[in-house]
Amino acid sequence: MLKAERQEQIVQRLIAHGTESVGTIARALDVSEMTVRRDLEELADRGIVERVYGGARMPSALKESYSSDGIPLLREYSHVEKRRLHTEEKRRVANRAAQLVKPDDTVFLGAGTTVEYMVRYLPDAHLRVITNSISVFKLLEHNEQCELYLVGGLYRQQTGCFVGGMAEEAVAPLGIDKAFIGTNGISNGSLFTSDIDEGRIQRLVLNKAQERYAVCDMSKVGRRDFYGFYPISRLTALICDASIDPAAAQDLSEQVELIKA
Repeated sequence: MLKAERQEQIVQRLIAHGTESVGTIARALDVSEMTVRRDLEELADRGIVERVYGGARMPSALKESYSSDGIPLLREYSHVEKRRLHTEEKRRVANRAAQLVKPDDTVFLGAGTTVEYMVRYLPDAHLRVITNSISVFKLLEHNEQCELYLVGGLYRQQTGCFVGGMAEEAVAPLGIDKAFIGTNGISNGSLFTSDIDEGRIQRLVLNKAQERYAVCDMSKVGRRDFYGFYPISRLTALICDASIDPAAAQDLSEQVELIKA
């Protein structure tokens, strides 16, 4: 059983039973109590469950966010909320991704906090950077070695990026050496996002780039969001942190080059 599937079953049990002990969950799923404790700690870090002595429970405020069978009802995290999640893993992934950028590259940096972290690790050399992220733009606006292009269009305050027809028209004629795109989830061989317009421009950028990279922390693996925008088999590589579940890593490695940071 993959970690994502195991954690989904844990959430389903907590929705159904309220509070459960580590031992009860371990016996029901036929796994060790240590495995259950690790899962509960990760779910608690993501704000999905609440730890109690000897077990966990589903916070009452979150019960309305799930259907009766435990399927998450979509709520898109804001950009500020995402910055607080899995920060160390994102930094490692961002550092590794930035090592792929070479002087004089034309690089597209998409929206997303992991891509945003890449800025601090970019090489100290001339680069041409294209972005639809207002956060990336602000981080680079005073970099004298960076030839910086901000793609305009409809502004999505939730994620701090520009999307829509104007943004797509601005990107369409550009030549891009390397594109780095974040994702809300990776499931069934596809990258997912919560918004169709964001997915459309990310797909356009990836199709135009000579080298195509997706960056994510391990929490995105096995998760599905609203809109699947790109098959991972068409990526140059997927860059993820090294704490990814081994079974999930093996599955992904059969579809795309997996770079673990």
